[in-house]
Amino acid sequence: MLERSAALSALAPSVVHGFTDRRGGHSQGRFGTLNLGARWGDDPEAVRRNLEAVAKAGAFDPAWLVCVRQVHGAAVLRAREVVEGSEADALWCHRDDGPCVVGVLTADCVPVLLADREGEVVAAVHSGWRGTVAGVVSETVRTLAEAGVPPGRLVAAIGPCIEQAAFEVGEEVAAQFDDAFVERRRWPKPHVDLVGIVRSQLVAAGVSAASIERVGLCTHQNIDRYFSFRRDGAGIGQMMSFIGVVG
Repeated sequence: MLERSAALSALAPSVVHGFTDRRGGHSQGRFGTLNLGARWGDDPEAVRRNLEAVAKAGAFDPAWLVCVRQVHGAAVLRAREVVEGSEADALWCHRDDGPCVVGVLTADCVPVLLADREGEVVAAVHSGWRGTVAGVVSETVRTLAEAGVPPGRLVAAIGPCIEQAAFEVGEEVAAQFDDAFVERRRWPKPHVDLVGIVRSQLVAAGVSAASIERVGLCTHQNIDRYFSFRRDGAGIGQMMSFIGVVG
């Protein structure tokens, strides 16, 4: 049900986090079983029960969870600024905001969770390939710095996502990335290393390489463990990556 970062788990007890997989839920069929996405046609009651199970395992109240519509961009919002219809691909909150958990949904895109070492500020980032090109991870680190958290104080966890061996793209997409992260020799078409790019963006933004942890496996290659849009198409489940300050 939940995969966790050792580094984030070592922070203050008030910081809760997790990367869900597809196991241990109530959804059926292509949404089976732990779907947290409500937009792709699953039974709303099953999604509600799934969220309750995740919240119980994650030690937070579902009422504290803040999510927004994700649009594959670089917008970053503070949770207390979210209103109906808000769109963003990164959310953050501060201990002063009261009990708050921010979450993003993925089914191949790169989820990133961030927290400062004092456990006062946290952020969740959805970095698909377009968001990676747009620099949503860098923008999130910059936003937290403006809020008083230097990048060197951050701990980051990159969660389950599609890895290079499975992420085949056309040249029009590959051309938007640094060649250091594009493999053109091993396969007939280019393959992009999104994990490597996101890691490099975190480091370039000032996060220590030693403070970046990779959690989980390739979503595309592990059908029993993760949902994958690239593998299965639309009308499937989504995983949630969440982090919050609840005490």
